[in-house]
Amino acid sequence: MRYTPLFTIALEHDYFSVSPPEIFRIVPTSATEKVLRGAGLIVKFFQNKLYVLVKHLENTTPLLQLNNDFTLRFFLEVTDFNFSSITNYRSSDPYAVKLYFSNGNSIIDGNDKSVNDILYLNEKLPQFDNTLAYTYNDLVRSGSDTAYECLQKIDAGTGNLNNGSQFRQLEKVSYVSPATELSFTGPKKIVRLQVPAAEVTVEYFKYNLTSNDFDIAVKQSVIGPIENPTAMLLDEVLLHFYTEGNIPFGEGIYKVVLNTTQEEYLYFRLANDWQPYLGLIEIHNNALAATDTYRFLTEDGSFFTIPPDNTEIETRHYKIRFAPAQYLLKYRCKTNKVSNIVDDDGNIVFTNLGSNTFQSQLPVRMNEKAIDTISVTYDGSDTLKKTKVPGHRNLSITDDDNKYIVSETFLNL
Repeated sequence: MRYTPLFTIALEHDYFSVSPPEIFRIVPTSATEKVLRGAGLIVKFFQNKLYVLVKHLENTTPLLQLNNDFTLRFFLEVTDFNFSSITNYRSSDPYAVKLYFSNGNSIIDGNDKSVNDILYLNEKLPQFDNTLAYTYNDLVRSGSDTAYECLQKIDAGTGNLNNGSQFRQLEKVSYVSPATELSFTGPKKIVRLQVPAAEVTVEYFKYNLTSNDFDIAVKQSVIGPIENPTAMLLDEVLLHFYTEGNIPFGEGIYKVVLNTTQEEYLYFRLANDWQPYLGLIEIHNNALAATDTYRFLTEDGSFFTIPPDNTEIETRHYKIRFAPAQYLLKYRCKTNKVSNIVDDDGNIVFTNLGSNTFQSQLPVRMNEKAIDTISVTYDGSDTLKKTKVPGHRNLSITDDDNKYIVSETFLNL
């Protein structure tokens, strides 16, 4: 007996360069657990990767009892409290806003989300736009999908990806960013109106696989003179994710349009079990999958196989990738005997701020491997390496427009 993975989901985090990022866990929803168990599939999560395995008996074909039109759902859970301090991602509302990952087309532009043939489940980074303003830590991409990290506050019309003081060029990769966020809701949700009104039209739409847009009408309701007889200006409305027959909508993403102009994208899930998690992962094996490369079974339910022999199952390898936090490095010295602090590799440039304080000119990407190339020039002594410098570390935030996070080390020198 042996097992072959149908698909895997790898969680990557650029902070970890030595060990795997064992700060996450992927957990199947209770409904998905039942589907997998009934199909004879086995789920294993090891270190930073989820494996969904199919069983073989001797030399027979794999055993799979599963209809071909289905969606598997998993929660992404953070298991280490250090996640927020080492990751370049902050949820706008940890309770109601979650990360949404899927092997379907982008809900932003309708395209697939792969970069360099890697099957990312997160949305692509927003494409750089010179007309927009950017802030420290923003992640963007060029037209060729190369990722860039913003290093300072940039006013609209002044940004340039080739300006090394504004952006750090990374790899041709994709990272989790606010573009991957969605508001989650149960059967009811209060939404604020951008423009208060006495009468409100509420339209619900679901995704159209043909047009790659949310243009299939599900329901329309109106708050008018009967519901609001005093014509009071309303600044919020209560959304109901039920049909006219009081049947809950099917689980998934909906576009809600308020008074024809305000659009809200919401993930509806009847079970109120998503709050503790960082995000939800949907793996479709139906028409919602972006392309055949994103499906793990063919349309007729058979396995994709590896040519030319076509005897082995072709495993789909999905990926979710996080960027590390970036901090300014600051050293405060106890005396005035430290005359210089440098990076032997020349990657980090320090400025003497006076008052026995040295600070990196640009933010530095955090890494689990301690920086061991910092040298301290100390009067009356040989040059000291950082690993031998006595002191302690603290975190602070600058009070300028950038609001930099500062990793501040106090040296007993």
